[in-house]
Amino acid sequence: MTRINILGTEINKINYKQTLSKIEEFLSDQKQHYIVTPNPEIILKAGRDINYRGILNNADLSLPDGFGLILGSWLLGDPLYHRVTGVDLTYQIAELANQKGYKLFLLGGQNNSTQIAKTKLELKFKNIKIVGVEEGFKDIKNISSTENQKIIEKIKNSEADILFVAYGAPFQEKWIYKNLRKIPNIKLAIGIGGTFDFISGKITRAPKLMRKIGLEWLWRWFLEPQRASRIFDATIKYSYDLVKWKMHTLKPFRKNALGIIINNENKLLLFNRKKDHNHWQFPQGGIEKNETPEQAVLRELKEETGLKNLKIIGKIDEIYKYYFPIHWPDYVPQNVITYNNKWCGQEQIIFFLKQTKNETPKPIDEHEDHKWVNKNELLETIHPIRIAQTKLILKHIDKYLISNKVTS
Repeated sequence: MTRINILGTEINKINYKQTLSKIEEFLSDQKQHYIVTPNPEIILKAGRDINYRGILNNADLSLPDGFGLILGSWLLGDPLYHRVTGVDLTYQIAELANQKGYKLFLLGGQNNSTQIAKTKLELKFKNIKIVGVEEGFKDIKNISSTENQKIIEKIKNSEADILFVAYGAPFQEKWIYKNLRKIPNIKLAIGIGGTFDFISGKITRAPKLMRKIGLEWLWRWFLEPQRASRIFDATIKYSYDLVKWKMHTLKPFRKNALGIIINNENKLLLFNRKKDHNHWQFPQGGIEKNETPEQAVLRELKEETGLKNLKIIGKIDEIYKYYFPIHWPDYVPQNVITYNNKWCGQEQIIFFLKQTKNETPKPIDEHEDHKWVNKNELLETIHPIRIAQTKLILKHIDKYLISNKVTS
């Protein structure tokens, strides 16, 4: 399924029928999945939060909720033709659950809107099974582990299949990403923002015509003038960043080499960043002029890891591409930003290497520490922005996880 990249966030090119078809697949494949519903405000936040952007891009479906995404896609020359809004999709999932017997849990909302939404859904869908309703966290920015565990146990005990989370962005998506694997009965989780407010009738949706022509923001401004700054961001600031992104994507990609170092225990070497200790990644570096990718990866890994005795044992033929942001994290030095602004992103060749002698890594430059991990620990350890890259690596790594014994 194709995606378009808007300000660094990937959006599926999809309609309601296709979305529901994918959801039925998700609910029957015995795996866990999550769906996100970006709008311009969410995309702006993701553009300035690398962790959040990675979470959105790792979603099984990233649905075009806001009309601004439709307009932006046309500006970027890769048009989206359909919106899939969180409110309408919630009703359609409820109808699907009503027909197929899936059990729902409603989490979030405020001022009893969730309980009212449950009642209204039950009146509309006579056979629906809403097995849990919980407003939950009063302060979503500061959740205690005890409070979080209580919510998790409630959802587990409910035996729900589908979880709707309505805490607003970015908190709902970050909570889902962090906690979904702790709730194995949930096969599908989706962040739905203020949907319970609309279903309960606490907030009136814009007339259908206004939604169709992209003036829903004007309706919300009229009803909730306190949202003025958010509406400004989702219209003016978003439009400005779209133009910047369009110019950004016209730049060339930088050539880059990444190294997967495998030790004699078949563990893989990761490093974290000095300014972001949770940002675990594989070592990598640029390919210089008149330098082969093989020469580049050996040079860069020697410089970054301190390991002098490495041997290339294979590479992935597929080139992995990713975009640089137009808003870099605060901890990135200005000279690095200036240097990288020559490119829109990186075209990465991924190599597999082994040690030919036992050495202890000594991270330098932007890295703080290192650790060796098993392949089944990768997706839980690697930074969210690097999940897609890691999934590609996992497709190829088994052929290199053999008895890579090293000499003393």
